[in-house]
Amino acid sequence: MSEGTNREHRLLMLAAIASVATALVLIAAKTVAWLMTGSVSMLASLVDSVMDSMASLINFFAIRYSLVPADEEHRFGHGKAEALAGLGQAIFIAGSSVFLIHQSVLKLMDPTPIEASMVGIGVMILSIALTFGLLLVQRYVIRHTGSTAIEADSLHYVSDLAVNVGIIAVLAVSSFGWLWLDGAVGLAIALFILRSAWHIASESSQLLLDREMSGDVRNRIGAIVASHPDALGFHDLRTRQSGRTCFIQLHLDMDQNLTLRVAHDLADSIESGIKKAFPGADVIIHLDPVAVGPRVAVEHPENP
Repeated sequence: MSEGTNREHRLLMLAAIASVATALVLIAAKTVAWLMTGSVSMLASLVDSVMDSMASLINFFAIRYSLVPADEEHRFGHGKAEALAGLGQAIFIAGSSVFLIHQSVLKLMDPTPIEASMVGIGVMILSIALTFGLLLVQRYVIRHTGSTAIEADSLHYVSDLAVNVGIIAVLAVSSFGWLWLDGAVGLAIALFILRSAWHIASESSQLLLDREMSGDVRNRIGAIVASHPDALGFHDLRTRQSGRTCFIQLHLDMDQNLTLRVAHDLADSIESGIKKAFPGADVIIHLDPVAVGPRVAVEHPENP
């Protein structure tokens, strides 16, 4: 295993462990605060942290499994375990939002005063500090690994920052008699969490369905092909993402009069260029002999 791969594995495990530890600390603190305040907004934040811990545990085991090298039964590796983890997170998050909607509606129908609000505010400030620190770690790991699971985990922690600020506002103004605001904010948090669940489920499902890689992938590959004078073009480009590995397949057009050695070296050179542009990519190039024609960098719709 290369030095770069080992470093990626260490970063992924660091992010997963940090996420689990943060969620567990916040669950303990928010449980105490909810029992002391009776705030449904605090309950919403507590339930969200419980869902975070479950999602983070799913991530931890999914990432460990996704790092297992390809074997005889899994020739393309185990990277899709990360997308499955994202889908599992979405289910947990959606379930928590439904529970919070129910509790928020009950609170709106029967608003009650919030007690020990300063304790709740203190816990929310602690939550913001820990969450912000975790997000810094996750952003660093995502930037260096491109992990789908860590990105999904990071998404709902970002939403937690906004949620925690809203809860601080509710606790601060509760003493002025705005009892309905607690239920209203709880309901808004629940709907926001439900929206996050939909986003995570949609992205994970598309990865499991082998959606084409986004961005300017086709243009970048076209530029690599065009940089080789003996390449006449390419067609039937296919791409997909599995964990941190992208799979790229294409048909390369070349002069039918080239020798096998020259054709092989050309394909190897283009493959190396693609792997340099997309580190860790699995690249398959099929050679198509064609009559000598215009040397273009655009994709041919079909083989001449």
